[in-house]
Amino acid sequence: MKQNLIFVVILLVTLSMVNAIPLDKRATTFGPCPEGSLPILAVTLQPDPPVPGQNCTVTATGTIDSGINPGATLVAVALDGAHNVISSLASVNICSSGVTCPTTSLSVTTTFPVDASLPATYSISIVVIDENKAFVGCSYGAITG
Repeated sequence: MKQNLIFVVILLVTLSMVNAIPLDKRATTFGPCPEGSLPILAVTLQPDPPVPGQNCTVTATGTIDSGINPGATLVAVALDGAHNVISSLASVNICSSGVTCPTTSLSVTTTFPVDASLPATYSISIVVIDENKAFVGCSYGAITG
């Protein structure tokens, strides 16, 4: 009887541990940037989450009501918990990447190397900056390793 009880306890503990282990990493969810009320971009990462020391492909799509003109840039930065930039990941001229300008909609894909020294937990901000250096679109996602 005592052996059966021990067996059942070990079995239940093992099953609860297996159930707690994530089988796949969660996809990064992008939402509005912490400050301001800029249009939100739809962002996907591949691989998701990014792997430090390897390349990552980011695709950003969205509508910018104020318009995208020649000189507009898509910028990707890594941020720490206090929203300080810890690494500049990518900077792409939107109108040179297949988007016909002027326009209000964009779909930009770029690949960048992920800094191997990034901490396990950080955030990525994808920002559209117009030709006057003003932020006109933004998305923010938390990366947990």
